[in-house]
Amino acid sequence: MFKRLLVAAFVCCALMAQANAADQCYATRGMHVTLFGGVDDPDVLVWDSRDRLIAYGAGSMDTRQFLLPHAMLNAPGTRATVESCIANVVHSKFRTDPGDAIGVLITSGRYRGRYGWVSSSDIRGNGIPEAQEPW
Repeated sequence: MFKRLLVAAFVCCALMAQANAADQCYATRGMHVTLFGGVDDPDVLVWDSRDRLIAYGAGSMDTRQFLLPHAMLNAPGTRATVESCIANVVHSKFRTDPGDAIGVLITSGRYRGRYGWVSSSDIRGNGIPEAQEPW
């Protein structure tokens, strides 16, 4: 009886540790990253709020009225510094796995010195895995 209880407790702890590891961001505060959207559209939208990034990722916004006032269009290769990261909150309708919301300070280009939010699929850097597109 005691052995079964001990094994059950161990399995529960292992599952909880695995769930916590999955909720961690690859991007950490102070990390230097490069913004790059993707091969088909390399420009990156940097949003003025995390909520707008999440809503845009879900495809729930009217982009004609919403896009220009609240996003900065950055050229591929723009450099930034990670300020914060919220794991698994960007649910794109085109991807199966959720992305992270990354708060950045832009350090090069037209919007240098401005803060904003990007999806984890739009950043490249050491220690950040490349985005794997399912198609």
